[in-house]
Amino acid sequence: MAGTQVATQAQTLAFPGAGGFGRFATGARGVATPTVCVVTNLNDSGPGSFRDAVSKPGRFVVFAVGGIINLASNVSVAPNITIAGQTAPGDGIVTFNKRVTFTGASNTICRFFRIRLGATGNQGNDACGLANGSNMIFDHMSFTWGMDEVFSINWDGNGTAPDNITVQNSIIGQGLHRANHSAGGLIQTPDGGKVSLVGNLYISNKTRNPKVKGVNEFVNNVVYDWGNGNRLGDNMNYGWSADAYIMGGSAGVSEVNIINNYFVGGPLTTPTLQTPFSRGTGTFNLFGAGNYFDNNKNGALDGTVVPYDTLGYPGIAPTGFKTQPFAYPTALPKLTAAQAYQHVIDSVGTIYPRRDQVDNLMIEEVKSKGTKGLYVYNETDLPFANGGLGVVFNAPARQDTDNDGLPDAWEDANGLNKNNPADAVAYSRTSPQYLNIEVYINSIIKTPAPDFVKHPTGITLTATTVEVPAPSSKVVVNWTDNSDNEQYFVLERSTDGIAFTDLSHPAANATTYTDQAGLVPNQTYYYRLKAVGATGSSAFSAPVSVKTPPSPSAPTVTNTPTPADNFQYAEVTDGKLTLKWLGATNTVTYVVKFGTDPAALTTRAQLPYSAAPSYEVSGLSENTTYYWRVDAVNDRGTAEGTLWSFRTTQYIAPQLVGHWGFDEVEGTQILDQSSYNNTGVLGLDDDDASIRIPGKVFNALDFATARPDMYVVRIPHQDQLYLDQQSFSLSFWMKASAAQLPQDNNTSAYLLCKGSITRNATTGATGKRFNIEFKNKQLRFAIDDDKNKDELQATGAPFFTGDWVHVAALRDVPNKKLQLYLNGVFVKETTTKALGIGEASALIVGNIGELEFLSTANQPAPYKGALDELKVFNFALTPAQISQLAAGLPLAARNASKANQQLLEAFPNPFAGQATLRFRAPATGAAQLHVFNSLGQRIATLFDGTVQAGRDYSFTMDAASLAKGLYIGRLTTNGTVVTQRLLLK
Repeated sequence: MAGTQVATQAQTLAFPGAGGFGRFATGARGVATPTVCVVTNLNDSGPGSFRDAVSKPGRFVVFAVGGIINLASNVSVAPNITIAGQTAPGDGIVTFNKRVTFTGASNTICRFFRIRLGATGNQGNDACGLANGSNMIFDHMSFTWGMDEVFSINWDGNGTAPDNITVQNSIIGQGLHRANHSAGGLIQTPDGGKVSLVGNLYISNKTRNPKVKGVNEFVNNVVYDWGNGNRLGDNMNYGWSADAYIMGGSAGVSEVNIINNYFVGGPLTTPTLQTPFSRGTGTFNLFGAGNYFDNNKNGALDGTVVPYDTLGYPGIAPTGFKTQPFAYPTALPKLTAAQAYQHVIDSVGTIYPRRDQVDNLMIEEVKSKGTKGLYVYNETDLPFANGGLGVVFNAPARQDTDNDGLPDAWEDANGLNKNNPADAVAYSRTSPQYLNIEVYINSIIKTPAPDFVKHPTGITLTATTVEVPAPSSKVVVNWTDNSDNEQYFVLERSTDGIAFTDLSHPAANATTYTDQAGLVPNQTYYYRLKAVGATGSSAFSAPVSVKTPPSPSAPTVTNTPTPADNFQYAEVTDGKLTLKWLGATNTVTYVVKFGTDPAALTTRAQLPYSAAPSYEVSGLSENTTYYWRVDAVNDRGTAEGTLWSFRTTQYIAPQLVGHWGFDEVEGTQILDQSSYNNTGVLGLDDDDASIRIPGKVFNALDFATARPDMYVVRIPHQDQLYLDQQSFSLSFWMKASAAQLPQDNNTSAYLLCKGSITRNATTGATGKRFNIEFKNKQLRFAIDDDKNKDELQATGAPFFTGDWVHVAALRDVPNKKLQLYLNGVFVKETTTKALGIGEASALIVGNIGELEFLSTANQPAPYKGALDELKVFNFALTPAQISQLAAGLPLAARNASKANQQLLEAFPNPFAGQATLRFRAPATGAAQLHVFNSLGQRIATLFDGTVQAGRDYSFTMDAASLAKGLYIGRLTTNGTVVTQRLLLK
């Protein structure tokens, strides 16, 4: 449904009740021809999905379905979108398993929507947030289960810097503790970027509730039960850690209002805290009033006002305490802190159509006023079904004849045409500043959410097959009855999951049915159920399927494929690959089906039975996914094979395939300075300033505070790091004392590990890897293909000197060698036998392999020294190349004055597109500002002239023609040199 916008509504609120800096966001109304897009299913993608609905600008996204959307990958919301979660039937809508990002989604409105991330496959990910874009408002949202932050605003240097953003009436909670980074979120903008946080609930996050930089108003919020409860997982005496509101925490000017908020400690909160505010800086300017702190955990709301001084707001300079609020939209709040507390209980989160079990649990904790609080290591710790999500019921959608998002009854009542979809995006006659679709979605929250009949859940299918008197099958269907007023059920069946037929009407309160109506062996059937009441029916349950067994004397289904199912690195030779499988002895013929489309496989061969069957396919291309199955045939029938797949490898030219310089000054991202941009995740506490130290080349990481039970850095697996049967090289700088070298075989320290030590079918560990380990006074560089382990052992003392040393370790496949170099000098080599050592797991820096943490077969072994400039090459370096790496950066690019680096600032940093370099002249005289690349070559002169003492100078560097990587700004004033590193993403 499309319409033409014919009026401009300047300064129209995003919706009635919109507040804060983002209150004028236009959403889909802001485009010339807005459309309505109806979400009709809970699929991850495709027509009718949420992902598809938010993929194009100018859409009002409404819902004709409720329930849980299990996302297979991250969802990016386009600009000029209005998401109206309040239109979802039943219990509303939830996304789960991957993040929803609003990066670049300028002029967007999102309301009454739940976004839950979860632990699986999400290391280092926020549940939600944005890195660029302006004019957005989030209202009555529920953000939970982030692995890095729950909801963050942090400019990435791309696009429009974050500005004019509001988060109101929302929950930011239950940051997962699994990675020891349970954090509400960074809310930090560059100079002038404005954010409002009004009427929200921050709950059960260890830290950053929130961490604020920039222009911000924090008004009428509740922060509840922040901290770690003195534990980490099963370690019940880990040490207390808790930060509520962090005031800047590092460099950057902030001007904020903090007014009428309530901070209530709970079971997770450090008992001895004296104030909820921490880590103020000399550049953090605030007006604070009416903020209350209650950490007695006595079940009563009886806190005291936070004193407006450095005891209440530690670290703030005397000039940072303002006597009048900044002139921001909510400078004069309507609610006191105590009233805000009740507002949170009554109204926060996705309250329409109704709160789900997760939100209700958090609100019950708030109601306890300090006595209740759940420690959430993984989301599965919640006491609900569906892995902690609970049951989120769907319900029938309102009748909408023209599919314009406006129910027929509403169109009739408001004088619109239910057969004309264009009227949804026409301006309203009664509220002329809004479109009709907006009037509808804004008005329904004022009416009670409809009651509905709950559909059955927990559907299980059990299939059996008999051969006499004739081959036949039956399926027993069991379910949970969730309604107490149904008259009967409707059970439907399908053979394709799309076209269903009415099978039976089980009586009220029934929970089982046996289907024997014409079922045949070796066939997949789909079932769904709904409950029917006197005044209406429930929505159908999600379809479930079962495959009936084949006849007992028919061949059994083929199994044990080679390549293994879903194998992503199948090697081909001249376009050929041999397929292998196993089958039963009663098979007469194997039928091999193969192709690139799983729905259109072609028969490649019919082969007689063999105890070790195989078939060579030809004409294969690189980096292509192929599907295949093998049907087994005899005179009693055909056993259709399981659909298998594999992907062929892609040739990657010899090159640098990873470069992690550890130059970041804050945050948990570890940027890859190679062309692959494979960003890693920091496992250390990034609020601990001691982890970042001067390195051999700019900054480095100090692993001294590394936890024994997790990584220091996790670098995601990508194809270029699957170094299976090829040469590769590792290059890095390390610094460790002699006392840090393990002295016997009972202690160990892994500097890095890619792969696993012990095969484990449960965790997916293959026993294949490469690693660098320190043990028994030695450095050990090993590769392992799970049959042969090759290990180069060298005396460890020269590597543990307390100074920076350069290490290069390489695998030379043509010459079957492992080699080791120290400071550019050859140390030792050993002959190899191992072949394929690749495993598709993360590269772990500072401990054992990723999958080893999922079992107890091998104990963690953290490295506690420092590390800088880790590089991975997919070829064997030459001695000359190693010597060059060991020489470090050329003199012109070195950081000669680390102590004075703050005199030359760069922002944003890391950057994309443009970066600004700024300095205050220390003296009058000649000055030059040059930029060098990592090879020490000068690539730009930004200034060459005379400066005046005390004046500020600012210059912009355009990176449009530059390759991403490390650059160095070098300022010379009167013979004094100051440098600043810049990272181009």
